[in-house]
Amino acid sequence: MGGPGSGKSYIAGKLGAQLGVAVCNLDELFWDSAAPRYGLRAEVGERDRRLAEVVAGDGWIVEGVYYQWLEPSFARADMIIVLRPGPWIRHWRVVRRFILRKLGRLPGKHESLLELCHLLRWSHAFDKSQLASAQRFMIERGHRWIVCRTFDDVLAAIPKGMRI
Repeated sequence: MGGPGSGKSYIAGKLGAQLGVAVCNLDELFWDSAAPRYGLRAEVGERDRRLAEVVAGDGWIVEGVYYQWLEPSFARADMIIVLRPGPWIRHWRVVRRFILRKLGRLPGKHESLLELCHLLRWSHAFDKSQLASAQRFMIERGHRWIVCRTFDDVLAAIPKGMRI
């Protein structure tokens, strides 16, 4: 879990490859990829069904900014990692990703410049609003998490018995 540009997809991809497990990007469940325009949410029942399929397996990594509908994954997770690089690092990564998508170097989601500005504004408030709420949510349900700033921090947090 982490804000936009925190490195969730990058780290999940690297860990998934090293551990040989499936990686689920929650944006692919939350947003309707078949919608005619960017930013339309998927149907809740379908989203929840797809998440249940992912976490029914023995090995998986789920990554995203969401928490309210993730109790099934939190309950089955061996570890919950919260990525918290500084907000300006996250902003730089979000802007860089937007530019690379517009240049065709990364698959695009057809975001507009206005949507980028909204994302940056939301991202800037993420730690105080969304992350604080997510931590309360997890505490209330007895889930523990590990806060990491870098990929090296994540690797150091992984128990010695896990395959890496």
